[in-house]
Amino acid sequence: MPTNPYQDFFVNPQCPRHARYEMLRARFVDGLPVKAIAQHFGTTFHAVQSRIRDFKAQVDKGEVAPFFRESKPGPKGDRKKPEVAAHVLRLRARGYANTDIHRALKRAGFEVSQSLINEVLREEGLSGMGKRTQAQREEVARQIRSGDIPGLNAPAPAAPRTPAVANVRQLELGEGRSLYSRVAGIFLFLPFLLRMDVARLVEEAGMAGTKTIPALSYLLSLLSLKLLDKERKSHITDWNFDEALGLFAGLNVLPKDSAATDYSYRLGHGEHNALMAGWVRNAYPILCPDSAREFALDLHPIPHRGEATGLENHYVAQRGKAAHSVQTFFARAVDSPMACYATADIVREEQDRLPLRFIDYWNAITGVKPDWLYFDSRLTTYAVLDQLREQRVHFITIRRRGSRVVQNLLEQPSAAWRSAVIDTPRRRHQRIQYLEQGVQLNHYSGFCRQVAVRGLGRQAPTLFLTDNEEATGRAIITRYIQRNAIENDLGINVNFFHLDCLASEVRLNVHLDVVLTVMANGCYRWLSQKLKGSANMEPKQLYRKFIETGGRITIEPEAIRVHLDRRAHNPFIAQARLDQDPMPIPWLAGKTLRITCQ
Repeated sequence: MPTNPYQDFFVNPQCPRHARYEMLRARFVDGLPVKAIAQHFGTTFHAVQSRIRDFKAQVDKGEVAPFFRESKPGPKGDRKKPEVAAHVLRLRARGYANTDIHRALKRAGFEVSQSLINEVLREEGLSGMGKRTQAQREEVARQIRSGDIPGLNAPAPAAPRTPAVANVRQLELGEGRSLYSRVAGIFLFLPFLLRMDVARLVEEAGMAGTKTIPALSYLLSLLSLKLLDKERKSHITDWNFDEALGLFAGLNVLPKDSAATDYSYRLGHGEHNALMAGWVRNAYPILCPDSAREFALDLHPIPHRGEATGLENHYVAQRGKAAHSVQTFFARAVDSPMACYATADIVREEQDRLPLRFIDYWNAITGVKPDWLYFDSRLTTYAVLDQLREQRVHFITIRRRGSRVVQNLLEQPSAAWRSAVIDTPRRRHQRIQYLEQGVQLNHYSGFCRQVAVRGLGRQAPTLFLTDNEEATGRAIITRYIQRNAIENDLGINVNFFHLDCLASEVRLNVHLDVVLTVMANGCYRWLSQKLKGSANMEPKQLYRKFIETGGRITIEPEAIRVHLDRRAHNPFIAQARLDQDPMPIPWLAGKTLRITCQ
């Protein structure tokens, strides 16, 4: 064993080349057996044998590689040539001769020999140059005398900038600071967020934050992606240099994609539900002033595009087959385009009770139960329909058409069918025939009212089930057809809010995304109500005409002034007067909002 570090250097070599040398020396000088050498150096018998074989072959051929290399004195490379080569070539392109280039570089403070300039030009094939006119030679001489040399004084080549790190402590709210954003229209949502008291909602939901990025700033950053038509959290990098968007969230800049994604996984079921309940509770009186009592319910599976996971299979309409997906559930008021509930924390065994879960949720928020629920046949079971009847919550759903049921309807006489005309926005004056019956269903107490309809575009009759005995058959059909509004609205959410672009296999992470979708949907619904003539606009249209508007944001002593660039639709914003009741912005030092248009 070595007794000092100097001996240890030779006995236990760390460099592979040194270790190879010591192995060969132990074999050919000390005469040690191969097995002992392998044991000493911690390698295998065959590895040592291979090195010995290679060494012998090299010696026999006279090609032994040196184990030790001597470094040559002096510079290891040409230090000036890389520095001045770009300048030399740029000046030659400007019509400078070799001697002109030498004088120009010397005028700029570069000590370069004439031979180095000639070498650079020769390597690039530019040794000779065409004949110049007298005016060209005089212009070159003038530039050298004045020091104004375009080729030499050219700006440095463009290089990628490193964005700042999001930090609330670096937020500057000094008077006179001015920022420009190509999506300054996002500040149009601030009055609604203030009315919603979003800062208090985040606090009551117990959402986590850090010293550099508070919970409210995290939420506003993620919400801004929904409001700005971004598909995934990773696309937040598109706004890394937009300090105005950072100001919207109460930060110097928006967080990076890694921070935003990591935060979405830190929140749990309780924070998600508390945030959504608080949001809907505050938004309900604003977006539904007439008290919504009828709701359309629907499921939407979000397909998972990654590797095989433990996710359940659900039927995905876009693919026409079942696939690994995260099941989501939405509830929307029929009379008002407001998304009232959404969840993605669903497994198949819980799906049947979703209508009951929504009733409890809505009763907890508003103190009353819904009057009507509209949903399709795959949402729940007949046993749950019986529980809805017991709670006196009317429902209308679709019954699956079995061959025996259809055959029974076809055997009914023509006189039993009643004629009617339904009048809905997309089916004006459509003539139909319907037949009412009382049917018995498994796990359903008593008889359930069935309305069979012909003339809705399908060859076989469509079967409606309801517990309501008072409404006419025509009214039952018309009510359920209104449920198409939730399908249209869900389609808007899928397209504009990019629900189908999620790639996570963690349901809680997807659950946060659908909660943000409910919040973003509410923001756009509020804006459509405020802008005259825009009540029926979809979020995509509102974004293109109003939100995607550039503007300058200026910090004033008591306010944040947003001055929007000139656009054809600016008069609608001016007429709405969104800032007529200014409220202090808690995350921007209590300043108010002022909106002006060019």
